[in-house]
Amino acid sequence: MIVCHCRAVNHREIEAVVADGARSIPEVTRACGAGGDCGGCHPTIADLVVESVEAVAEALTPRRAGVGAAAA
Repeated sequence: MIVCHCRAVNHREIEAVVADGARSIPEVTRACGAGGDCGGCHPTIADLVVESVEAVAEALTPRRAGVGAAAA
């Protein structure tokens, strides 16, 4: 999906720069240009940053067997 129409940047590009360490709209803009013109995509960029960071954190959180399972 195109997120920044001014710069033709899609969500995959934004997810990639977040994976490389971008954590704010200005950091995303510096990395790929998204959000650098009209700013209409800023809310979507912010959402993608949060979602991507949460996904990485969840992937890094160790899962314990049996947590939340009913006792037999």
